[in-house]
Amino acid sequence: MGLKILLVNPNNMKSPPVIPIGLEYLATALEKNDHIVDILDLCFSSSPIEELKNVFYKEMYDIVGLTIRNIDTCHYFYNEFYLVEFKKLIDFIKKQEIPIILGGAGFSAMPNEILEYLQADFGIVGPGEIIFPKFLELWKKKGKITSKIFDGWKEGIDNTLVHKRGAKINYQKYISNEGIVGFSTHVGCMNQCPYCVEASTKLSYKKVENIIDELEFLVNQGYAHFHLCDSEFNSSLKFSIEFLEALVNKSLEMKWALYMKPTPYNERLFELLHKSNAYLITLVVDSDKLIQATNNYSYKDLAKIIDYCNNYNIEVAIDLLTGYPYETIESTKEMIEFFKEHRTKSVGINYYYRIYKHTVLEKTIVNDPALHKNLSRDYSEEENFLRPIFFSKYEQQDIEDLTAGDELFHIAGVKPGVNYQL
Repeated sequence: MGLKILLVNPNNMKSPPVIPIGLEYLATALEKNDHIVDILDLCFSSSPIEELKNVFYKEMYDIVGLTIRNIDTCHYFYNEFYLVEFKKLIDFIKKQEIPIILGGAGFSAMPNEILEYLQADFGIVGPGEIIFPKFLELWKKKGKITSKIFDGWKEGIDNTLVHKRGAKINYQKYISNEGIVGFSTHVGCMNQCPYCVEASTKLSYKKVENIIDELEFLVNQGYAHFHLCDSEFNSSLKFSIEFLEALVNKSLEMKWALYMKPTPYNERLFELLHKSNAYLITLVVDSDKLIQATNNYSYKDLAKIIDYCNNYNIEVAIDLLTGYPYETIESTKEMIEFFKEHRTKSVGINYYYRIYKHTVLEKTIVNDPALHKNLSRDYSEEENFLRPIFFSKYEQQDIEDLTAGDELFHIAGVKPGVNYQL
């Protein structure tokens, strides 16, 4: 007999709001295993705790899953720490004596620290489609559970699932507030960016035909604007091209935007992106040459990608990270001069690095006291990096001097929003 499960989305970011597709994917997996699943989406709630209370007055649940998409806004400017409000929801659920399991990209960034802070019962790191049902079977048996945190990266995603989405979430609220419908083709990222919590995580791919079925189902409901939710679309050039060929052959009435990394690529990739109505690529770029070398790309690659996009009528928005520890101002200047010559739709410059526990950046900061003067607040040996702390070697004026008033450039995070809103 299955369990009755409530999945809660407490994320209330609205610049723009983001449909919690991870909960929809998880609901499909749980229902496949004969569980009954409700989703409580609190994104637009004026009183999340009251709405949660009303749900529990009406229904009883065996277990509650709560997704944490973001710990904070991730930007230095106008930063907001979300866990304080999330804890109020968890404290109420605990009073009902119902077990709470946490998940989501934000939770996976620092699972031990978040679990301790929120005082939830369990947590899942990475994808939950396979590991969550396995956890529930173990929990149902009332046996001794030896761990509080379960690793979803080892299990990956269930590539047999076809997700018939849109029934448990009110998409229209999102769309009317400049949100768009997301989808994914895989999880994980093999890049080794030293500041990223998803660096070197196991890749797990969906079946191409199932992704196409998911998109067709959504398009047939009237949705036509999509954003890919993969960390980076082109983790595997072979898989990306296979997916694009199937999408082009299906001729769905849709347009979409995506994130990419600078490698791998070839001209065929951009030809198919154009044919599939991809209109915007956000390309994540580092000015630090050591990070470029680690991730196997160069200025020559960036120039080729921009040329391909121009040839195939695809706009490019650059997310530029600069000022990494030990990087020189000359390196930053070189990158800015490059984009002055090889112009794109926009270049968002981020020179504040949000530090997360268990990353190469965190270890670098901890091991070099000389870098502590560049932190956004005082550092102590007890620091667990849960509350936002940033590294920056530049002042805003330094960046403004380098960009010299060129409207191509903007400083990321000063104004809320994402690249498809520019």
